[in-house]
Amino acid sequence: MSGDEIVFGEMEVREPERLPRPDRDRRYACLAYEVPGPIDLPIYLDRRTADAIERHALSDTSVELGGILLGKECVDPATGEPFVWITQSLEAKHYANTQASFTYTHDSWEEITRERDRLHPEFDIVGWYHTHPSFGIFLSHHDLFIHQHFFAQPLQVAYVVDPINQTRGFFQWRDGGLAQVGGYFLTADRGDRVALARLVNDLENLPNPDGGGGGALSPRLEAELIKMLNRPVQSALASPVERVQLATFFGMIGTFLGILGMALVLWLFQLQSRIQDQNDSINRLTKAVEQLGDRQGLATDTILRLVPTDKPDDFAAQYGKLARERDEAKKKLDIQRAIAEDEAARARNLAADFQALEKETARNKDAAKELGDLRKEVASLRESDEKKQRELDEIKPFLKEKEGIDVGALVHEYHRTRYIAYGGWGLCVLLAIGLIAAFFFYRPVLPDESARTATNPQDDDRPTHRIV
Repeated sequence: MSGDEIVFGEMEVREPERLPRPDRDRRYACLAYEVPGPIDLPIYLDRRTADAIERHALSDTSVELGGILLGKECVDPATGEPFVWITQSLEAKHYANTQASFTYTHDSWEEITRERDRLHPEFDIVGWYHTHPSFGIFLSHHDLFIHQHFFAQPLQVAYVVDPINQTRGFFQWRDGGLAQVGGYFLTADRGDRVALARLVNDLENLPNPDGGGGGALSPRLEAELIKMLNRPVQSALASPVERVQLATFFGMIGTFLGILGMALVLWLFQLQSRIQDQNDSINRLTKAVEQLGDRQGLATDTILRLVPTDKPDDFAAQYGKLARERDEAKKKLDIQRAIAEDEAARARNLAADFQALEKETARNKDAAKELGDLRKEVASLRESDEKKQRELDEIKPFLKEKEGIDVGALVHEYHRTRYIAYGGWGLCVLLAIGLIAAFFFYRPVLPDESARTATNPQDDDRPTHRIV
């Protein structure tokens, strides 16, 4: 880039804003990437901005990419120490880049200025970033030229990302030159602490609490890496970046095949152990059979020694006799076994018949009980029938009348007459009781007795004498 492309004017130094540091504000959460040094400029990078820069860096690793960092140059009012707070980033759209260089053009700078005024007018340009695919973290002479002429403010920083080696770092102005800081801080709202911790672990290649081995890429970075590996080859001669990508891909395949080979070796080892155990079992069985054969041979030799040598015919006869006895005993045993099986079958049949008989007896008991109930019911019906017969005998004289007479009316008249008779008998009894009571309790008073009683009341105490 020559001086004809961009005309540099007079540089004006901005006054930093007085704001508290994010790590001293309860609204924010902060985690350190690497280890910031005691003399390093405190740099605070927003979580979303860091993630956007990582994605931009991984979008194309064959050339260098870059952009602008937006935020605030601040001074902590509590300590008076300066710090930089990066909250946004803008990707450079128009630039001149190669595999090992990145250059801002006049068009790219105008585009960045327009985009900042349109999207983030409240933020200042606090630095820039660019990538070094597989080259490491440093500032080349070309990078130093860009920073000295475009980002000469005392608190403006440079951010370098190596997407292949997964390393990154900031550079600050110190003692008239640019020096790399030992580390910086990633910030987020306090409610996004979990996501912030995951991002820091991904950047430092540390496992997250939900699983994953150390050094493994995060799901986001892994997806971007697969995207890069699936791009078509630009030329027949592979570039160093593509060679690294292919080496990574084949390394993953080799790791997978190594795991399969290890599993196969373990399986073969277990199979060999099982075969060895089976061979040991066969050897033990062979020894047992040989020992049994030796014992049988010894028993045969012992028997042959007991046989007189001068009378071999007697031994043969005795052996034949024992064989016949054994055959007869075997036949008898078979007969006894058949008889026992027949007896067992007969016993099973008897047991089944006995169970059927018990069931039949239980049913007969129930039937006998039902028969007794039927007898009682028949006796009750018989008594009811006799009662009905007596009532029928009472009304038979009325039933013998000539046709045309209402038998029901006659029966009703009969019952009414009977009730009237019962009433007359009761009235007669009451009249008789009344006459008897009147006879015993009624006493007539004579005239002279009344006079005597009136004149001489004391004579009431005297006994009354009556001459009949």
